[in-house]
Amino acid sequence: MIRTVRTFTSLALAVLLSTSPAFAQAVETSRIGALSLAYVARNSKTAQAAIAQVEEFERKKSIEVEGRAAALQKQQADLQNSAAMSPRAVADLQRAFDKARLEFDRFQQDARAEVDAMQAKFDTELRIKLAPIVDEISKEKGLHLVFGLEQAPIIWWSPAVDISDEVVKRLDAPRH
Repeated sequence: MIRTVRTFTSLALAVLLSTSPAFAQAVETSRIGALSLAYVARNSKTAQAAIAQVEEFERKKSIEVEGRAAALQKQQADLQNSAAMSPRAVADLQRAFDKARLEFDRFQQDARAEVDAMQAKFDTELRIKLAPIVDEISKEKGLHLVFGLEQAPIIWWSPAVDISDEVVKRLDAPRH
């Protein structure tokens, strides 16, 4: 009930504001742009190079994890084939396996955290590089707002407002 009242109140306020000449004029003069960060990442040589570094780092970490997993599997196989050993030797082998399993789990978590941190660093650095480019293009085009197409709940947009291709060109352009 309260939600319905709030929705109705918001709708009524929007209708009142949209009928006012000042609001209508502000909407008519506002210029909006859109930017697809996914498009920039797919099409920019600069972004692709950084993505390749992240992927290479992830591949190396994956190989390390696979190597440790193979060693852990060998320990597990040794433990399963320990029927002929003394109970003390089996207990020692079990403790060593449990310790190795715990270390493997930690290593795997650390590797994932390192990859995630590298990805976050790439994202941050890309946004830092894009900020002056988007600012420059926005000023040239007289834009008041630029939406990230992946972030905003956009229902419809005109490709005419998309500045992604221009951002890619400038991101990859040699700087003086």
